[in-house]
Amino acid sequence: MTRTRVAIIAAIALLPGVAATGPAGADEVSYEVDSNYSLVGGVRTDLPGGRHGTVFEQCGLMRLVASPQLKEGLLVRFGAELERYSFAVPERTQIPNTLQSASLVVGLDSQLGESWLLRIEAKPGFYGNENLLENDFAVPFVIGASYLASPELQWILGIEVDLFGQYPVLPGAGVRWQFSDKWVLNAVLPTPRAEYSFSRSLTIYGGFDFKTGSYRMNSTFGSDRGRPELNDAVMEYMEFRAGVGASWKLSHAWTAEMESGYMPYRKFDFYKTSLNIESDHGALYGQVSLAGRF
Repeated sequence: MTRTRVAIIAAIALLPGVAATGPAGADEVSYEVDSNYSLVGGVRTDLPGGRHGTVFEQCGLMRLVASPQLKEGLLVRFGAELERYSFAVPERTQIPNTLQSASLVVGLDSQLGESWLLRIEAKPGFYGNENLLENDFAVPFVIGASYLASPELQWILGIEVDLFGQYPVLPGAGVRWQFSDKWVLNAVLPTPRAEYSFSRSLTIYGGFDFKTGSYRMNSTFGSDRGRPELNDAVMEYMEFRAGVGASWKLSHAWTAEMESGYMPYRKFDFYKTSLNIESDHGALYGQVSLAGRF
């Protein structure tokens, strides 16, 4: 299914921001809007049977979450998320042309005492390739906590549970450390990076991006490609990027980012079969993002 397999703590990465906003009044609602689009150049990929081909990629994401506050220190979260990978691949290859997901977002944020924040978030939805069908339904979820050691230092711990994946339960940890007025180490998966505040509205950064997910193929995917064992198979996708970018604060609510770099590794892993397509031939990528917090 589409989710960030290595991003065990991705869903709690914003918890320090929850604390920074302070308590809101009852019945107040906050909103999160996230969108991004990326393009990866052609990657030479070794295919089964001694073949090879060039694979291009486009990826887009849209996410909207509303968080009404039930009482001081307790918010519920609900919304929706759409994500889609599109690959330009050689004909009849075992690499799918499309990986996509459509899911709800449901969860809660809770403040525990002065220093602890808790997030529980589930994403029930459909995770597949060309068509999303009832067989593609799954409910991955994360449970995470953020410890505010000081205004400059936050520790994050969590687990992700996903019965669709090769490893159903994965733990993780991260840290966010503002070690000077200008510098922040944001070592939180899936996008660990170092940030430098060039001005009040402009931040530049460099770091990494780990994109992974699990998806179920449709009932004819394998037969159409001469590999019937791949019908209804679950495939795990992994991609690693390294890049630099800039973040502009457009207003109190909106932030835009532009990023570019290099993708050195990609893998399509049908882990319940013998098929594992890897590529360590890299390519350049570019990405644009827009996020809003109200």
